[in-house]
Parts: sequence; structure tokens; C-alpha cells
Amino acid sequence: MPINLKTHIQTQSKIMKKRQRKIRLIRAGIQLLFFIFAPALFSTAFAGVKSVFQAIAAHQAISWNSFLDVTAVLLVVTCLFGRHFCGYACAFGSLGDALYELTVFIRQKVFHKKGRHGYSEKAIRILQKVKYIWLLVLLVSILTGWYSKLQGMSPWDVFSMLTAGRLPGAAYKVGIVLLVLIMIGMCTQERFFCQFLCPMGAIFAIMPIAPSALFNRDRSTCPAKCGACKKRCPAHLDIDGDTPLSGECICCHACQGICPKRNIRIGIPKAKDESLFYAIGNSVGIPYSIKSPAGQDRTAAER
Repeated sequence: MPINLKTHIQTQSKIMKKRQRKIRLIRAGIQLLFFIFAPALFSTAFAGVKSVFQAIAAHQAISWNSFLDVTAVLLVVTCLFGRHFCGYACAFGSLGDALYELTVFIRQKVFHKKGRHGYSEKAIRILQKVKYIWLLVLLVSILTGWYSKLQGMSPWDVFSMLTAGRLPGAAYKVGIVLLVLIMIGMCTQERFFCQFLCPMGAIFAIMPIAPSALFNRDRSTCPAKCGACKKRCPAHLDIDGDTPLSGECICCHACQGICPKRNIRIGIPKAKDESLFYAIGNSVGIPYSIKSPAGQDRTAAER
């Protein structure tokens, strides 16, 4: 290999690793803030959904409440900006990220295993359907009154108590066991709970998402047989905008960090001044790309 080419490859590799580290640090910082100051957003949002079905089961009028405030805000945010709540603000998802990254670190340092571990794409596609079944089971149990008998069995209640500084009592033994099992699963697959078991994740995944919030790439400029973005994606998604699986994207931006050509963008805004994502990307250094009026690609992080 010519020295110049080898040097170029090494330089590009260093740039890509620096970009990945920057994105990870920004994301981790945001996750930590939400984990400390708003750890109950997930359970509060589902409480809003639960209140609607409890009113239906009781044949009562649905009354608006503070839980529904949170639910409505998160649903609107998801429709406009994608599942950034899942990727950046959900405390349970952040716990999963921390446990998975700790497992990756141990595998690399102790067992000298390279790369990131996880399930096959086929297994992930099958398991992703479980959360929809679980959501249906929960909603039916609420409508039938069976949900009230599950007191002490909810791992989310246990998690909420722990983040609030309270220890769950003996009545929550089943919930504690389930939480431990979920945490073990989080060590085996990135975003285990979010992809396979989260009832709010199932709701977010079926919400219509604005085209400006979808990840896209120009396949014509992708290196031959690259596939780095799909391999790095926790859900093994093809980055092609609106697809049947685009709702599974949790907006972690890992695909943007790994792309050697910086070829992945959110939406295709018409001009710089019109791009909210450009402004966000420019302020934090995340490489959001846009189309200039002349049709040339420009990257927020470079400007």
C-alpha cells in the first residue's frame, strides 16, 4: 500500500473516531441530565395512556390530567423530531446504554473480544414484535380490570422508586426480579428493553414521523460493500428515510458517527436558514447535512 494512501486512511480513521467520541459524549451528557432531573418521564407518559384506558373501562369520560400532558408532549415531539426522547431522554434507555457499554468494556479489556456484541438481525426482527404484543396485553388487562392485580409486579415501578431514592418493599419482589432480568438482557443487546419490551416504545414506533426527522443517505456516494451504518445501528436498520422499519429508529445518531463519508443526514431541508436540525447540529457539533440552494451538500459541523 502506498505511504500516502496509508497515511490518508489513518488520518480519516482518526477523524471518524474523534467524531464518534464527540457524539457519544454529547449524548451521554444529555442522558445524564435527564436521568438525574427527569427519570420518571417514561413511566409518567405510560401513566397517561393508562389513565385513558382506565376511564374507558370504567365507562367514564376521559378527563385530562398531568400524566396526559407529558404523554401528549412526547407524542408530538416524536412526530416532529423522531424518537429522540428514546435516544436521549428516557432514563430506562440510558440505564440500558450504560449496562451495555460496561459489558462491551469488560469484554474488550478482560476477555479481549473486539467489536460490539448482540443478536442477529433475524432475531432482532422477531423480538421487536414482542413489545407490540406486550403493549396489547397491558391495555387489555387495564380494560378488563386485571391490571390492578399486578401491583408489585411492575419493574418500572421498582425502577421509579429507586430513582426517587426509595427502596421497594417486600410486596415488590416480583418486580425486583423482573427488573434484574431486564438488566441482564440489557447487557446482551444494545437497547434490549427499548427494542423488545417497552410499551411506550411500541406506541412511539407506530407514530407518523415527519420526513424532516428521518435519517437518510445518498446510496450513490456510499463506498462499495460498506454497510457500516447498518452494522452499527442497534436495530440493524437500513438508513433510507421512510421505510416500514423506520419507526424502530431511536435516533441515537450512531450511524452518523460511523459513516466514513459523512453521508447520513436527517431530512433534506431546502436551505440553511430553514433547517432547525442545521442550527442544532451547528451548535453541538453533530454532523447534520443539508442541501444548499445550489444543490451541493454542506455539513453543519464543518461550518
